Amino acid sequence: MKYVYWISAVAVVAAGLYFALNVKVQPEGLTKIKYTQVQTPEDFGKMVLQELKLEIRESPVIFLGVTPNQIEDMELWRGFLEMNQEYGFMYDVLLMEPMLPYIEIFNVGMRIDMKNEMARLAEGIRKARLANLRVAVVVPSIYSTHLLKNNPYNRLKEEYQIEGLSISIAKFPVTKEQEASFSPRCVVEGATAQDPAGTGALGCAIINGARKTYKEKIDDGKYSGLMEQTGVKDYLILFNRNPNSK
Repeated sequence: MKYVYWISAVAVVAAGLYFALNVKVQPEGLTKIKYTQVQTPEDFGKMVLQELKLEIRESPVIFLGVTPNQIEDMELWRGFLEMNQEYGFMYDVLLMEPMLPYIEIFNVGMRIDMKNEMARLAEGIRKARLANLRVAVVVPSIYSTHLLKNNPYNRLKEEYQIEGLSISIAKFPVTKEQEASFSPRCVVEGATAQDPAGTGALGCAIINGARKTYKEKIDDGKYSGLMEQTGVKDYLILFNRNPNSK
């Protein structure tokens, strides 16, 4: 009887592994910018602006997510903000998460901790909007994405009734073999696997997008990326530094 139980357990584990590696997992995004390679992160930021021009005009509050310690993510948003200078589209106020490295590449910006100073952030956004000012908030992607139920963005929405457009950047695996060790890990909602960090939904969105790129060419010295829509006002950029890029 023990042998039957052991065989059954192995079968369950094998089936779960097959599912994770070969079956589409939720949430599955809608591609807005197909896989492309650019010379600089700023080039991709300009592509994002062109693609989401209408959405940006209709969003006086925007959350721009980055992967901490990755300067190319900051450079991408620098290109986006520097190009976005048209009246009715540009953002007048820039708020920055103080723990993020490389924030000095932006010439201006007030530093507010979104997670620990949420009331102050909400008040600042409200005052800016009363003055008819448009607000951009640069924070870690795990704060900005709408995919994570209990993250700072969703707390800000539920507790302070402040919403906005979110565009978050994440790194992505370039082969199926890399999925098993990739972080954040994909954990499907309702699965038996543990998700103590609460980032499983973001991990699944990254994997789904990354699987569209595994057969694509990777050129040395460039940057690779694509953009997926993962919610009504939520977008996910997958952006990697290729080998030998500056």
